[in-house]
Amino acid sequence: MVFEERLSPARVSAAAAAKLPRMVLLALIVAYIVSGLFGRDPWQEDDATGFGVMWTMAHQGDWLLPAVAGERVAADGPLAYWAGAAAIAALGPLLGDVAAARLPIILWFFLATAALWYGTLELARRDEAQPVAFAFGGEATRRDYGRMLADVAVLLLLGTIGPVVTLHETTVEPAAFALACLVIYGLALAPQRPHLGVLIAGFALGLLWLARGVHPGLWFTLGAAGAVATTAPAAARGRAILLLGAVAAATVGAWMLAVVWAHGDTGAAYLFEWATQSLHRFALPTADSVAWLLRTLPWHTWPLWPLAAWAIYAWRHGIGRPHIAVGLWLLAAQLLALLATHSPSADDLLFIVPPLVLLAAFGAVALRRAAENVIDWFAVTAFCLFSVALWAYFFAMHAGVPPKMSASVLRLTAGFVPPLDWARVAIAAAATAFWVGLVAWRVRQPSAPLWRGPALAATGLVTLWVSFSMLFLSAVDHRRSFAAVARTVASEMAQAGGSAADCVLAHQLRPSHLAVFAYHGRIRFGGGDCAFALHRDMAGSLLDDTPPPGPWTPIWAGHRPGLPHEVIRLYRRAAD
Repeated sequence: MVFEERLSPARVSAAAAAKLPRMVLLALIVAYIVSGLFGRDPWQEDDATGFGVMWTMAHQGDWLLPAVAGERVAADGPLAYWAGAAAIAALGPLLGDVAAARLPIILWFFLATAALWYGTLELARRDEAQPVAFAFGGEATRRDYGRMLADVAVLLLLGTIGPVVTLHETTVEPAAFALACLVIYGLALAPQRPHLGVLIAGFALGLLWLARGVHPGLWFTLGAAGAVATTAPAAARGRAILLLGAVAAATVGAWMLAVVWAHGDTGAAYLFEWATQSLHRFALPTADSVAWLLRTLPWHTWPLWPLAAWAIYAWRHGIGRPHIAVGLWLLAAQLLALLATHSPSADDLLFIVPPLVLLAAFGAVALRRAAENVIDWFAVTAFCLFSVALWAYFFAMHAGVPPKMSASVLRLTAGFVPPLDWARVAIAAAATAFWVGLVAWRVRQPSAPLWRGPALAATGLVTLWVSFSMLFLSAVDHRRSFAAVARTVASEMAQAGGSAADCVLAHQLRPSHLAVFAYHGRIRFGGGDCAFALHRDMAGSLLDDTPPPGPWTPIWAGHRPGLPHEVIRLYRRAAD
């Protein structure tokens, strides 16, 4: 029996709000972000491009205008590149440039989890977010309830499938994700402390523009403005929105002014390209984009979206209250952004995760026991099956049986079987054993804290990620790394009479190719008077078959082990 003091769907006892051990939460966070981050080369596309910009900045580039091997990169902002370049400059000689560039990713992730934890805590402690009071007492205290919800938010983030790979790449995405979470923290503070909350949110929005560019920054700003207009004290809403926009504009404007002051017309041209590249991403929704979103979003944001949808329904009588309105405004803005984006990708889905995490946490406390059990057992079943499959393929790769599984995994690793590293196997086995122990605990504890289900999802995903990183990362690195190709090109150039001073003309190469060849092969790219040329030829396209213009003699062609359709051709300038 409960006494309804407020329109709250949450019924949380003191036992259900029991404290999650801090070391368990910290261990999950560390295991999540450290696994798979080190011990591999930069892979192609965004990962390699991001590292290339950081490496170029640290060793030879302009810190105001991001570039890789002499080619400007205007797709994103410079903030994440500054952090990576600073780490390379400070720690590169000690750790190696690749490892040093990835250190800020750990800091970005800790910022993201801390901002989500404290933002959820602020909202959960508000009067309108409290659970109903029991008629005879025994409900959770405000302190315990807020802490439990904050733990649930972080656990749900750790258990979300989609972001796990993106948050481990040397790109702008980890920084942008952390700043999106910091915006949520500022918005959570704004109803109680409008000036401080709006200052934090505005500063984080400006940094988000600096990290990711105009397109996502603008949409997130619109969502934040809507949240401030709804949740800030009525007398201060107009000033709060103006302050939000002014702080964000001043933050990103400082960089823009520095670029123009330092580089004049060149800087202005770069800023124009930076803005137009983002603005060109705006598009009207199409049937293809809607179909892609409906096909991709459910698995990318599992298990967040069912809980977030339930939160909106269960808390519908208080939908304008800060604990729902903040997440709902940002979620609506991001859904519109995805629908109005030309060729959306998985990276664009990253910004929908923070508001979904916030809403899902409040949805979790509004679930009935039967629904909680369904989600728990789905997580147990799914991650147990995935773990069994992971170990079965690992055994097949090294033992060769069963033959079909062995052939399948060897096809994915381009025939490469790494030597057994028993230390890595032991770490993967320990992670799996921890997961099995947690499942056994869940079976023995039918009545447990409300963080039980999110903890199962988080531990299941972290177990899979740790096990995969320990057992298969070296094989994936062999398949995707450009290091061997870049070093082979450098060797072929030397055998053809080239020297370290010779430059190479890049033809049909992307910034990611420039990055890996410049770093691994120490190749210096230049203009049309170079003695060598590198040409990228995609087997499935006729648009890039034409060799570089001029008198060239082919001297080598090759590809990465797992991507034979992408051929790299090396040419030497023919004698006149």
